[in-house]
Amino acid sequence: YPKTLGGILPMIEIYTDGSCIGNGKENAVGGAAFVVVKNEEKIYQESYGSKNTTNQRMELLAAATACEYVKREKVTECVAVYSDSAYLINCYKQEWWINWQNNGWKNSQKQPVANKDLWERIIPFFSDSNFIFKKVKGHSKNNTKAAYWNNMVDNLAVAASNLQKREENYER
Repeated sequence: YPKTLGGILPMIEIYTDGSCIGNGKENAVGGAAFVVVKNEEKIYQESYGSKNTTNQRMELLAAATACEYVKREKVTECVAVYSDSAYLINCYKQEWWINWQNNGWKNSQKQPVANKDLWERIIPFFSDSNFIFKKVKGHSKNNTKAAYWNNMVDNLAVAASNLQKREENYER
């Protein structure tokens, strides 16, 4: 668990997810969601929609907003952030962000890093020893705590995407 605390509880767990209807297409709409869990109980949840987005942006937005929520609430416990986004977790574990910053926000193909604005919100938490980011299997049907919470945030993110889509259609 957290880098400097060796798994000592108390622990806050955050489960995050993003979704996108029409991912990669013009006018795609998305949803992002997170739940905050303490002692196996949900203590907070949030979800929201977004226009003209991608699934990766929604995954990152959920993580950024969740971490900012915990910071704003002055949570003192260690925080484990769970995501089914390989993009987010690989960036954390493989420290891609360090090279991005050192290379003027260019990726390994010398292209601008996608979603820089969201990465800049998340990266401070990568360096915070009270935070750890862990991969959770998405859309799992197994009977585990991680599957339960991940499926919950997936449902919240999909519902936010659908609501955004309905609002988009209403505006036309």
